[in-house]
Amino acid sequence: MGSSTWRWPITDGATRSTRRGRSSCGASTRASVREPCAASSSVPCRRRISARPRRLRPCARTAPGPWRATSPRRSRAPPAPPIDGSGRDRVSRIAAPPPRGTSWTARSRISDAGSARRPRSVCARAIFASHAVDDGTLLLLRSLPGSPPASFLDLGCGYGALGLPVAARFPRARGLLVDRDLLAVRASAHNARSLALGNVEVRPGLGYRDLAREERFDWILCNVPARIGERAIGHFLASGSAKLTARGELRVVVIRDLREVVEAQAGRLHLSGLRKVALGRRHAVYALPPGAASLDETEDVYARDETSIEALPGRTLRLSRPQDASEDPEHRTRLALLFEALPRKPPRRILSYRSGYGAVPLTLRARYPEAHVVAQDRDLLALAFARKNAGTTGLSGEGLRLVGCLFPSEAMGPGEADLIVGESSAPAGPAVFARELRDARDLCAPGGEAVIAVTEKQAREWLAGAAEGMGAAILARRQGACVVRISRPRGGRPGSAS
Repeated sequence: MGSSTWRWPITDGATRSTRRGRSSCGASTRASVREPCAASSSVPCRRRISARPRRLRPCARTAPGPWRATSPRRSRAPPAPPIDGSGRDRVSRIAAPPPRGTSWTARSRISDAGSARRPRSVCARAIFASHAVDDGTLLLLRSLPGSPPASFLDLGCGYGALGLPVAARFPRARGLLVDRDLLAVRASAHNARSLALGNVEVRPGLGYRDLAREERFDWILCNVPARIGERAIGHFLASGSAKLTARGELRVVVIRDLREVVEAQAGRLHLSGLRKVALGRRHAVYALPPGAASLDETEDVYARDETSIEALPGRTLRLSRPQDASEDPEHRTRLALLFEALPRKPPRRILSYRSGYGAVPLTLRARYPEAHVVAQDRDLLALAFARKNAGTTGLSGEGLRLVGCLFPSEAMGPGEADLIVGESSAPAGPAVFARELRDARDLCAPGGEAVIAVTEKQAREWLAGAAEGMGAAILARRQGACVVRISRPRGGRPGSAS
């Protein structure tokens, strides 16, 4: 465990290995962190956004660094309390640059781990608690087990606000940080490296699914997502207790509204020894000793409901959705507008980015059965549901490939796609919005086009600066939704509008 590492990318065709030291895609888990090249570095947004914490951007547009902080404002969040009683905890502003080419706006504060060093961390937009370390994490850090661990697992690590302070506080412990969000994995790996934490490994993974069967930990720590669902909470408890060493302990923090759910799930699964060890203003911490119960991890653990999508006249797709899928009421409007903008001429190769649980790529498979569809998303849970839905709708097979990565350009090469279909994300921010538009332009084959669903606000505030020189145009508008079209003429060069 010489350095902080991560495994990248995850593809649908990869075969998971249960051998120690192998990733779910067969790559060594000890490989160094891979980053995109400097040529794909983020371009700062021309419009100032209302982010209260600091926003980092390159000093020069043409280089990924050095970095400087802009628009400093005092955070309204109270200072983090000490977690070890050693004195007042310091909360540090960001001073380290994010990995090159990730087009994120970096912002975060991270609490001291009780060590001599004062960690300074990078947090990307669109990751949980990106403005400040949340109260639940701080409560759990103050409520750790008494005996120092030889190993620990941070399940759902985010950018490392929980696991990295623990690793700094216990430098002899072997730490493993796991998250289903590949952006969180990249942020944690960067933060571990910048803090010189050589006892930490960072992996992508969905729950316990991608851990080796024989892996055991003295501590398993988890800040349970509020919207993950009752069955998933029970799964975290039961399977987590089975992943403990003989002297181990599982500790989870939940919002207070989920206390009854935690206790009910422990009773339903006959998990003995559950106890409440801390109670905060908005959170509670529970501890669970080792147990023998282990549940098989399938997508059904995270399932919420089903939804219907009319892929084409006469064919409706019934798709299963995960618990924390977006409930934006305008999403269906954006999808309908996006589907109306699809070309009539069948393309050969299609890229669907931010594909989610499969609504867009499976509609594309149904409309263009002879095409090869690549579906990209950074969320392993979304990809798991896309795979499940492809199977239940009969749309799986060689014509569909699911790829886990951050950006469209990591899923296909320049000039390879006849059609690119995407959805923008407001929480990701203007830099990511601009990066995805550039990727869509660069990936278009001669005569190809990209159609991208955006909100009216994104089109009004971000599009002019992000799409300059791309030949982008708003194709349609409806009820706060827009479709942006980028086309590449035949004979045009990748990366240009001509």
